[in-house]
Amino acid sequence: GLGARGTDGGPRSPGRDPQPQVTTKEHDFGLGAPVSEAEKYQNILQLKQEVRNQDKFISTLKLQIEDLKQTNHVLEEYVRKLLDSKEVVSSQVNDLTSYNEHLCQELIKIDQLAEQLEKEKKFVVDTADKELEEAKIEVICQQNNIIVLEDTIKRLRSIILETEKAQNKSPSRLDSFVKTLEADRDYYKREAFKLRKMIRSRSKSPRRPSPSSRGTNCDVELLKTTRDREELKCMLEKYERHLAEIQGNVKVLTSERDKTFLLYEQAQEEIARLRLEMMKSCKSPKSTTAQAILRRVETERDVAFTDLRRMTTERDSLRERLKIAQETAFNEKAHLEQRIEELECTVHNVKKNYFYTFGYKLSMASPLPPFLFSEKLFFKIVFVILR
Repeated sequence: GLGARGTDGGPRSPGRDPQPQVTTKEHDFGLGAPVSEAEKYQNILQLKQEVRNQDKFISTLKLQIEDLKQTNHVLEEYVRKLLDSKEVVSSQVNDLTSYNEHLCQELIKIDQLAEQLEKEKKFVVDTADKELEEAKIEVICQQNNIIVLEDTIKRLRSIILETEKAQNKSPSRLDSFVKTLEADRDYYKREAFKLRKMIRSRSKSPRRPSPSSRGTNCDVELLKTTRDREELKCMLEKYERHLAEIQGNVKVLTSERDKTFLLYEQAQEEIARLRLEMMKSCKSPKSTTAQAILRRVETERDVAFTDLRRMTTERDSLRERLKIAQETAFNEKAHLEQRIEELECTVHNVKKNYFYTFGYKLSMASPLPPFLFSEKLFFKIVFVILR
């Protein structure tokens, strides 16, 4: 009963030595020997003390239970948060894994684009080299044509100078010869009269124009020759302007070649710089840098294509201009050669008319008999005199 719990199992008051007692069931239930009031009171106090201790212990246990409940609740919340964070971390890990794979694919694409860009750059450079070689060949051909044309101009100038000298010398010789013939005209008056009769007898058959008309024609031919000479000078000036235009086109082509070389060097530097940036971007974990480099590479590629198309268009326009200038130069050359031939024919006709005039005057002043003279003899004599 309570007495047994109080004596055996309950807490004992300090300062009290335990004494072994032998009790029985009858004693516990008050059926044994009579107990004194003091002992009962002592047992009641002891029982109350034990009850109070038990109540304290129970309240302590309740407090501990409440603490444990709160701790358990906190731990449950913490575990729930850990589970939630675990799911979030797992989703982040999956996202990062997929993002990493996406970055790897982008890097692979960037490498492929870099290789493709390098191939395209190489193709553009090879094409530019071929076009530059063709341009060099065209420049050499144009330089050779210019040299040939300059030689032609020098030859034409020499011919014009010789023609001018001949035109300046012929009248002086003609004047001196006419004065000589006039001085000797009285001495050969009789022979001239006989020759006139012979010429009049021949006038019944078809013959050439009279000497006076020939002299007039000679003056007209001289004026025409002078006018043709002035026209030829104008044509030569025009031809020189065409040559200057061709030289300007050659200079433009040379400057375009230098610009093409400069663009080629800039493209090489840009390729080296892009390679360095690609190497740096492969080491960097950020994808924005890779995307920026990719956009820059695409922009540079578009700019390179635009420059290539522009250079191709300029090259074609320069070729057309050079072709037109060359055709114009050839046409002018042919026209000048034709005019020179016409001028030579005119000079030849003028000399021939001079030969006829001098021959006629010589026939009037000659002391030889008329049957010894012929046209061939006239020509030979006049040619010897004029030479």
